[in-house]
Amino acid sequence: MNLSPMPLAVFVVDAAGKLSSWNKACEKLAGYSVADINGGTLDSIIEFDDPPGPAPTIAQRADIETEGILKCADGRRLAVRVLVAEQSFDPDQPGTFSVIVIPRPGQAQPRYALIQDLPVAEFIDALPCVFYVIDQSGHLLLWNHQLEDALEMSSEEMPTSDVQFFFDEVDRPAILAKILSAFEDGGSSHEAELVGKNGKRTTFLFHCARTSLGSLAAVVGTGLDITARKHAEHGLRVRERAIYSSINAIVITHCEEGEHRIEYVNPAFEQLTGYELAEIKGRDPRFMRVENCDTHEHQRISAALKRKESVRSVLRNRRKNGEIFWNDLRIDPVANVDGEVTHFVGVINDITEARHYERRLHHMAHHDPLTGLANRTLLHERLKTAVDFAVKNKTLGALAFLDLDNFKHINDNFGHDAGDLVLREVAGRLRENMRDDDTVARVGGDEFVLVICNQPSHDRIADLVERARRSVNAPITWDGHEIRPGASIGVSVFPDDGDSAEKVMRAADAAMYHAKTLGKNNFQFYSARLNQIVHEHLMLEANLGRAIREHELVLGYQPKVDLKTGKVVGAEALVRWKHPVEGTILPDRFIPVAEETGLIVPMGEWVIDEACGALKALRALGAEDFIISVNLSARQLRQRDFAERLAHTLERHGVEPRSLELEVTESQLMDQPNDAMEALAQLKALGVRLSIDDFGTGYSSLSYLQKFPVDFIKIDRSFLGDVVHDGHAVITRAIIALGHNLKMRVIAEGVETREQLAFLRDHDCDQMQGFYFSPALSQETLQEMVCSGARLQD
Repeated sequence: MNLSPMPLAVFVVDAAGKLSSWNKACEKLAGYSVADINGGTLDSIIEFDDPPGPAPTIAQRADIETEGILKCADGRRLAVRVLVAEQSFDPDQPGTFSVIVIPRPGQAQPRYALIQDLPVAEFIDALPCVFYVIDQSGHLLLWNHQLEDALEMSSEEMPTSDVQFFFDEVDRPAILAKILSAFEDGGSSHEAELVGKNGKRTTFLFHCARTSLGSLAAVVGTGLDITARKHAEHGLRVRERAIYSSINAIVITHCEEGEHRIEYVNPAFEQLTGYELAEIKGRDPRFMRVENCDTHEHQRISAALKRKESVRSVLRNRRKNGEIFWNDLRIDPVANVDGEVTHFVGVINDITEARHYERRLHHMAHHDPLTGLANRTLLHERLKTAVDFAVKNKTLGALAFLDLDNFKHINDNFGHDAGDLVLREVAGRLRENMRDDDTVARVGGDEFVLVICNQPSHDRIADLVERARRSVNAPITWDGHEIRPGASIGVSVFPDDGDSAEKVMRAADAAMYHAKTLGKNNFQFYSARLNQIVHEHLMLEANLGRAIREHELVLGYQPKVDLKTGKVVGAEALVRWKHPVEGTILPDRFIPVAEETGLIVPMGEWVIDEACGALKALRALGAEDFIISVNLSARQLRQRDFAERLAHTLERHGVEPRSLELEVTESQLMDQPNDAMEALAQLKALGVRLSIDDFGTGYSSLSYLQKFPVDFIKIDRSFLGDVVHDGHAVITRAIIALGHNLKMRVIAEGVETREQLAFLRDHDCDQMQGFYFSPALSQETLQEMVCSGARLQD
């Protein structure tokens, strides 16, 4: 910026007083043109008021304010103050001096009047910052009233002061260096604190730029008052340090277009989570959430963030090492000056220990200290919830009161330690026979209660209660003695026997009393109809052993078809019970009874023997590659000598092991996978084929699945359904692909429609069985089908 004319007359002279340059203000004040004073001397223009004696040299006048008369061109004699200063900011012209001429009070218009005719005068004084012009001697040539206010000085004092003295002594070298840099390089910037005459301190951000006033070099600059900003910065640094040092984990995210990205985390956050800022900056904090946990809290947080509101939540997150921790989370929005929310600050308080302690207290308040089962308080809560659910959703549930028989006799004869052992053992057995959703409680010395939820039928309830009774009745060893506890159980079904917890409990209590009156060690239902079901169950159990001995069991063979060739390549052996009174009883009724009683073992041996006989007959008819599959029970699989006995059976019938396929369910394999793997390895070494039945209905671990020496997997019939229109198609395709990727062949069971068949063929399923091709056949009919070369029609 080039200001002309200037309000202060400034001459530059050498050591002899010869004029070398001047500014426009000089011309305006004295009336001389450039031509008039060119080559003149300072004495020809200014008459100094010196004391008698030799006149001082220019150097001697330096930094001393004197008075004199300015001889103007029009003959006026103007009383002035004169300040001579060395050109300290011009190293290229050593020995030169600035001469600043200021009219004495009353001799000329004040400074503001001198600049009033400048085009920019009003702007300079209206600037929201200090404005100044400095010559090479370090003195002010022009300034505005803001600078006067900051320095607490009058306009008369300003030009006679060296600018370096406006600052603390310790800052002066740096200030002078910055001004010199502006002269040399064209500009500079710096922060500094102006110190007023009366001690007032103001921090400014200065910007300097080199300019010229005619032939006079100068620096023009501004200073913006940043005192408030410095205070704010200091406050920010304090708050930043507080955040940095906080014992609570803090995370700051930037919010833009619905996205929340991490900008900062403090050391406490890094220590708590194990994540450093560098590796998570820019990520959404949700990456730490535990999926399928605290879903409601996640929804609350998302809704609050969308509304740009504060929210507090208690939920679980996962550390970098995989550990889950509880945290009390507070999230608050941060708005900019326009009121727009740009950031969120989250404060995390690790409450894992407190949560665990709270859970321990809750557990103690709701559980029996001896057995760890639910106590009466928790039982009432669970029962009320179960009854309300059953009433609302029209499902079935049951309440079973279980009272140990002759428990007083156990305590009296074996001691209370033995009694405690029996109670703990009974508690463990009941837990093992109930699902996670059910409740097992101890409500008295030898009284236990079962809350059984969401059952499909009354028959299933009867099965579960009888299984619990049998588990309790198993012997317990104590100090070399065998203790066999019994139990009387009363069962009520809700909502049939009551639509409230109180009604259901009364019904179960009455049923238990009835059980004790019938001789103990039995269970009774509150309703006569369910008592009849129990009776039928017991009769079924009693008759099943006889059925095996009397050869009432028969095998049917459902053909398996190769989907590429349409050829019948095998069959599944399906057992039926031809009851002399009731007629054909399907496996769904008697297999569970056989499993519970252990009769499944002799029944399974009979099935294998029959299947081997059928294979021998088919081979005699020329069906060399025909395979018959047999369902294997968990009990059979766990028998240590099963593979050895199977080998003897195959040898006795002269059947190749590869002609026999053993089917095991997913749940059997995953119950004890390591044991199952060992058992399957023995069978595989024998040479038989192995398949996983009902695949997709259990909870297989893929890491185990690929290790099992299995040849086939069977798609459960429930995954076929209407494969053309419903979601089962996706699962079925995935099972086929999975089986093939694991080098297994895939069999679909329960195929009943042409659409199902077409779907399986389209997706390269290997084999099928089901009513679409054939139901289970007798051995003779199967032999006729195989020998006739029957095929699946396209």
